[in-house]
Amino acid sequence: MENNNEKFEATEFDRFLEKYEVERIRDNFKERVLTIVIASLGLIAALAWDEALRHLFEIIFGASGTLAEQLSYAVIITVIAAVISVYLGKIYSKREEK
Repeated sequence: MENNNEKFEATEFDRFLEKYEVERIRDNFKERVLTIVIASLGLIAALAWDEALRHLFEIIFGASGTLAEQLSYAVIITVIAAVISVYLGKIYSKREEK
């Protein structure tokens, strides 16, 4: 009789673990999907900004066609992105300290 109770308890415990594992996997899946959606929206925004900045550079400097002009555009955009990233990082770190 005692042996049957132990089997039952083990089975109930296994069901609990299975349920917990399924919930953990479901939560992990939802978190990853949300991360992918946010990253996708960020990529769309980056592409929109790229297109807008290309048009701005074409208006200011004329149509870009040579490799040197394209490299100049890439370097300028990289510098701007780096400066903004450093600035936002400083703002974020100041908020974390408070």
